[in-house]
Amino acid sequence: MNPFAPLHPALEALSDGPEILPATGQAQEYLQQFDVDEYYDRIRTEDDKRVSEVMEAPGGRLYVEVPPLSRAEEHIFQFFVDGSVKTFFLGTLVEHERNTPVLLAQLGAAAVKRENDGRVHVVTAHNRKRIVLLLNRSQVSDPVWARTEAAIKGTASLIPMGLVDTNEDDPHNTSRAFGPNKEPRSRAAHKANWEMRLLERELLKDLLAEHDATGAYIAVDGGLGKEFKLNEFNRGFVGVIKNFSKEQSFELKSRGMTKVLSLFQLLANLRVGHRTAAFARGDGHVVFWYLRIREQRHLEYPMMGVMKIELPNPSRSMIDSALIDRLSRAMVAERSVTPHGKDNRWHAHLYPIYLAEQVIKNGFFSDEVLKAGIKWPGLERRAVER
Repeated sequence: MNPFAPLHPALEALSDGPEILPATGQAQEYLQQFDVDEYYDRIRTEDDKRVSEVMEAPGGRLYVEVPPLSRAEEHIFQFFVDGSVKTFFLGTLVEHERNTPVLLAQLGAAAVKRENDGRVHVVTAHNRKRIVLLLNRSQVSDPVWARTEAAIKGTASLIPMGLVDTNEDDPHNTSRAFGPNKEPRSRAAHKANWEMRLLERELLKDLLAEHDATGAYIAVDGGLGKEFKLNEFNRGFVGVIKNFSKEQSFELKSRGMTKVLSLFQLLANLRVGHRTAAFARGDGHVVFWYLRIREQRHLEYPMMGVMKIELPNPSRSMIDSALIDRLSRAMVAERSVTPHGKDNRWHAHLYPIYLAEQVIKNGFFSDEVLKAGIKWPGLERRAVER
């Protein structure tokens, strides 16, 4: 059985009238050529290049020792959430003088839970999977778009699907630093990442509602962007960024003197099992700090072994230093098992988040299944007619 059969009516609608220039082999995986974690953190912090406000009390120290906090002593992080996306270029749709690349994305978001005895299992009830077609709405006629949208809605009960307009702005595609006029395929790939982030948001919202009373914290892969409206997501979770922006600097005041440190200077003196002071992002609605979980001397680069942690702070108030210490100590304890060699971010990976990512990827259809299952309708007939 072809798992992509429900998608064929949409492909039929797209190819009814416009000309299709198919990708070689029907589909090609579209790979980003840079680290998307760092890219999105640069977008989130483009208004905060110079950081000056410390948002913890009593605070007073730039570096704080945070020895590992074992699960037996206090089991803080019990849920771990991650998302993943795999994007394929299907071809170019040409309609008169207009054209747009057509991409397909497999999206997923998963949560794993760790029990008090250490067993980790998938929270099956809250996992999300979706397939989306991505193309520029402004480059196709209204009838073609309407037919495609209707076809997808007509088969959505068979497989979760959606039609996404890559021309619509979102926080991943409107950055001043990177500009709105990205190469069309790249813009579509960022749009797919944004749709994946929204799946993570839905999953997190359900988990928080279900487990808010337990006091368990949730670790979410990635930073806290505009998708997390902090009046809805205000406590009980942190965002963990494995690769982060290197463009920020820190203006520190002490005894009437001001000193400015680059991020490189700040982290050069950060020892393993220590965190930095917690700083305000923007107007303080998010608090962030850096935590070293691996010794620098064993790594290739001074920035390796450090993660950035973000905590929602909708009240814009000072955060208790004791809470930041507890969260950091629990996070240091997550470093014990690492997928070395499996992921180039291994040095800052949390193993349960790695497991969540593998759950999603293992649930994706393989490249071979996708290429065999997706065919542009009528291409063989058109080739014969020519």
